[in-house]
Amino acid sequence: MPAMKPTRSRWALAAAALATAASGCGKRSDDAANTASGKPVAGGAAATVTAAAASDAPRRGGHIVLPSNEPRDLNPALTTRFDRITPVVFEGLVGVDAAMKLTPRLAESWEQTDGGKTLTFHLRKGVKWHDGEPFTAADVIFTHKVIRDSKRETVWRAHMDRIDTIEAPDPHTVVVHYRKPYGPALSSWTVGIIAEHAYGGDVAKASDPNGPHGVGTGPFRFARWESGQRILVEANDDYWAGRPNIDSIEFLLNPRATDQLGLLKAGKLDFAEITDINEWVREVNQPEFRDKFEVATEVESRFRLIAWNGLRKPFDDPRVRVALTHALDRQRVIEDVLLGQAQPLSGPFFPTMYGADPRIAPYPFDLSTAVTMLDEAGLRAKDGKRFKIELIVRASERTPTMDEMLAIFRHDLASIGVDLDIAYLDSRTFFDRILLLEFDAALFGWLPSIPDPDPYELLHSSQITGGPNFAGFSDPRVDELLDKARSTADRSERKALYHEVHRLVHEQTPYTMLYAPYGHYAWNRRVRGLNPRDIGATPRFPGVARWWVAR
Repeated sequence: MPAMKPTRSRWALAAAALATAASGCGKRSDDAANTASGKPVAGGAAATVTAAAASDAPRRGGHIVLPSNEPRDLNPALTTRFDRITPVVFEGLVGVDAAMKLTPRLAESWEQTDGGKTLTFHLRKGVKWHDGEPFTAADVIFTHKVIRDSKRETVWRAHMDRIDTIEAPDPHTVVVHYRKPYGPALSSWTVGIIAEHAYGGDVAKASDPNGPHGVGTGPFRFARWESGQRILVEANDDYWAGRPNIDSIEFLLNPRATDQLGLLKAGKLDFAEITDINEWVREVNQPEFRDKFEVATEVESRFRLIAWNGLRKPFDDPRVRVALTHALDRQRVIEDVLLGQAQPLSGPFFPTMYGADPRIAPYPFDLSTAVTMLDEAGLRAKDGKRFKIELIVRASERTPTMDEMLAIFRHDLASIGVDLDIAYLDSRTFFDRILLLEFDAALFGWLPSIPDPDPYELLHSSQITGGPNFAGFSDPRVDELLDKARSTADRSERKALYHEVHRLVHEQTPYTMLYAPYGHYAWNRRVRGLNPRDIGATPRFPGVARWWVAR
């Protein structure tokens, strides 16, 4: 089976384990004790300004510096890696608001008909590309064509390949026909639309990383790119939603997560992701730091987990997988290693989205139960030993935090006669082995590719060969439920279906859910109206366009 290269948008790398911006119940507080405790408070307080900021009305002008991964090119249709530049240059037909609800962007309205198989978008009139050309339905058709026909990888193809036909009856209407109803259909149109004229309607030209730089419709227009150093964007004076307040944004490319706090304090960044938990707790309690910087703790739309290879003995037995889950003291890791900066999970559902059944609690740490279940599975200890597990982890994810967590797990498992060997692998080897299911257990992180709770990729049997069902999990009933959930747009119906999926998956435990991390952020107080969710993996609208710089 040929190996497939996983996309950055699906992997939560441990180097950014507590940093990738997402959303949910957010928190920002000037109460240092609360912030240091890392317990997010519901209500999205990060969206409100402080008393100091409230005295300043939004104003135009100013320049800020933000960190970002360097994109391969500025083409949102062919993205495989999260960056902060693309979402401010390009827009989708729909966006996500501060409450994580879908909201109109380039489409001002839409309707679903034919039992959910047809999605009709009514496009916003008067929108211009950054080069002055009008935005039309032809650009939407071309974007779909590029996603479908390009030889480059893109996270969007998995969502667009369910489309049967797409047509534009007039310049401001797009009609999308799906082969069958597709629950996440609307969410998939958060993909940034690209300009057909910029590429001469040529898919190959749009697929060329050295092709034209980004011509978008977003609040900022591309200005300059110094490879490996910085990208500069400038305010779009003709933005359909009104000119952004900030004149320009410089994106500092690829700063190491561990360096961002120092760059923030030195005035070289205006916003930072803080990944060292001890550093976070220490810094936010310092008055001199809080005098200069705002801070936020955010619940993240991602989680970390261990996949047990269900195609390999003894992990093909659900009793073994549940026993091993009982034997891992995940709550101790959350409290002692992560200093409370994460929350436990009982199933593969993001804490910021619906889907999980709140009545299902995580399996508790219980060595006695683990021993009993392993004995019942025929894996009795001989001279104190049962079997050995090789856990594969990406070498680039190795941090003191990771080492502490795995040392706890190794000790826990040794207590019941299971030897845990950790294999830190280079990225290519790790990806090859996990996709080919050549492992006992694998530790990784998971992000949503679209703002939708669907766990299809992790759980559906069709995703075992070449897909991200890394546990090799197969259950006909779970497949049926996942297919049904994808075939309806009714949220209450999907929620009920996912609750049953959650119950079945919890009983069989193809994955041990470790935790959902909190993200930690700090930014210069001169930047007002900022919410970390505005520039996260699922950027909020209007987001950055409504930030401003205080005098």
